[in-house]
Formats: sequence, C-alpha cells, structure tokens
Amino acid sequence: MSQFLVEPPANTTSQTYQQLGYVAAYDAVLNCDYAFVAYRETDSDGTWRVRIRSSQTAGAVFEPAAMTSQARATGAQGKPWFPWGYSFDPSAEDPRCIQFRVHVKDGKPAEIEMFVQLRKFDGSADTAQTTRFAWPA
Repeated sequence: MSQFLVEPPANTTSQTYQQLGYVAAYDAVLNCDYAFVAYRETDSDGTWRVRIRSSQTAGAVFEPAAMTSQARATGAQGKPWFPWGYSFDPSAEDPRCIQFRVHVKDGKPAEIEMFVQLRKFDGSADTAQTTRFAWPA
C-alpha cells in the first residue's frame, strides 16, 4: 500500500507523469484527510502541463502558455504570486484555506505552491501545510 493518499496516474503509451510535490493535512472538525499531489503530464508529442489532483476537492491544470501570460501580468502589478484553479478561501466563520499559488520571478512562473490550512477540533485554524516546487520550464 502506498504512503500517499493520492498519486499521479500511471504512465501510458501516450502520456508520462512525473510527481513534483505532495502535501497532506487533517481537518479535525470533519475527521477527514486532505491530500494533494502535483505532477507534470507530458504527451507523446512533448506537449506538457502541470496538474494537481486532490483526494477531497477539485484540482488544477497549469498550461504553460496561460501561466506565462498570467505571470507577466502579475509581475507587472508588482505582486509576488497569483492563485490558480480550485481554492477555498477563509472567512470569519471558517478558517480553512486551500490555495494553489503560482509564484512569479521577473514576470515568469517560478514556483507552484500548494497551501493547505484546515481546522483543529474546536474549529480554529490549524498549522498550515505547504509545499513548493520549481516551475518545470
């Protein structure tokens, strides 16, 4: 049995997968584990993208052209990162936060971060779990 709650797909004749990052967290209020795996998906013709697969939520797809365009706009605004794909933003009633962030350097995608902050048994925010990995240029 695998140590991971969610994994990349198995390689096929038309696509290969390379794991880039993994993060897991526990929500005590729901008594539920959340896990996220990021991987590079490469087609047989060399076209690639980054995907995030989740055990409990929707994930994200990071296409290089879209990331390059958004990173340029984000850099021009002086912002260090932009969110992409599924997110769960905290509110006054619920401190949970799940975000996929693309960090920008010199107007280009530099890293992807999977940020997960869930809840303790009393509903307060637990320690954030996060992992970052380089943008596979």
